Amino acid sequence: MAQQQNRKAPVRKTKKQIRRQRQLTVVGVVVAVFLVIFGLGAAWGHSLGGKVKAEDIATTVQGLGQTVQVDYDYTKVLSEEDRDDAYYGWSQAADLGNFTIMYQGSVKIGSDTSTLTADKVKIDGKSVTITVPAIKILQHDIAQDSVSYYDSDEKIFRQIELGQFDSFYADQRSAVENELYNTDKFSNAETRLKDVIDKTVKAMGNFSTVTVNFE
Repeated sequence: MAQQQNRKAPVRKTKKQIRRQRQLTVVGVVVAVFLVIFGLGAAWGHSLGGKVKAEDIATTVQGLGQTVQVDYDYTKVLSEEDRDDAYYGWSQAADLGNFTIMYQGSVKIGSDTSTLTADKVKIDGKSVTITVPAIKILQHDIAQDSVSYYDSDEKIFRQIELGQFDSFYADQRSAVENELYNTDKFSNAETRLKDVIDKTVKAMGNFSTVTVNFE
C-alpha cells in the first residue's frame, strides 16, 4: 500500500537544474540496469554450483526499484481573488487583488529497494515471496524560477520572486501530493515493479511463482 512520506525541507531548484537532474536520472537508470544485469550474472554464475539463495535475489532486486520509478512533471495554475496583502512575500499581489499564478514541479514515485535484505525474501521450492518498501513519493521538486504571474495587460506570464518561497513550497507540495495519492500513479508504479521483479527472479532460478508484497 502507498504511504505518505515524512515532510522534508524545501528543495530550491531552477528549471535548468530540474532538466539537468532528469538527464542525470537517465544516466543513473542506465547504470542501474547495468548493475542489475551484472548482479544477475553473478547470481546465475553462483547458482551453477547450487540453488539460488535469498541473498542472491535480494542483491538483484536492490537495483530494480530505481529502474521503474514513475516520473511526473506538472504545471499548476492558481487563481487568487480579492487579495489585499502580500502573496508569500510578493508585495505586488496586494495592488493587483485578482491574479493568476503558474509554476512547474516534478515528482518521482517508486519503491526504495536499495536496502532490501535477504530476510525479506522467502523461498519455498519453486515459489518466492519478496517484501519490498511501499510505493511512495521519493522526491518532489518545485522550480523556484518557474513561479510567475499572468500580466493581463501584456497577456504573458512574468517571473516573480516569492520572499516566502519555503512556505509556498510546503503548501503546494502538500496540495499536489494529496492529489497524487488519489490517482492511479501509485498503483501503476506497484504494477510495473511487480512485473519487473517477477520476470527477473523467475529467470534467476526457474521459479514458477513470484509474489511481491509491499510494506
